[in-house]
Amino acid sequence: MKFQRDIQFTSQRLHFEIVSDQYVQDIFRELTPEVAKFLPFVPTGKIEDTYGFVSYSLNQLKKGEDITFVVLDRETNSFVGCCGIHEITSESASLGIWLKVSASGKGLGTELIQALEDYANESLSIDCLIYNVDKNNKGSIKIAEKLGFVYYKSFLRKVSEEKVLDMLQYVKSTN
Repeated sequence: MKFQRDIQFTSQRLHFEIVSDQYVQDIFRELTPEVAKFLPFVPTGKIEDTYGFVSYSLNQLKKGEDITFVVLDRETNSFVGCCGIHEITSESASLGIWLKVSASGKGLGTELIQALEDYANESLSIDCLIYNVDKNNKGSIKIAEKLGFVYYKSFLRKVSEEKVLDMLQYVKSTN
């Protein structure tokens, strides 16, 4: 399955569009170590790595394996964070999000995951959505449970020698 670079959609407060070089500065500035605490990567502090992330994301889009979006506030058009539908197969896809620090605690994560779920249900032929969260990320666990995802299993995800995430996997049928 191949995806176009012009995918866009909205939710009540948010606008979603495919990640691009236009947002490198925003991603670089807002993806702080605090934001990345529960994410499967470590910010390097090098802007060229952010360009690499965008390039990689667009290549994965072309291959039909991932769709990575930037998320903007619908009223102000300001950058809110990034999200994606990852590891897309004929059976399942995994949802992932991160929000800038100032966007946390406003219900945007729940709105964001719901919008991704709605988009996946409308656009992909899959049986199941997966939402992996670090067991210490109480906000993401609340999102999963509030939206009807069901705990499936736990696993360790080694990011680097210094960073190992203790993950909980939640799943939800799309049928």
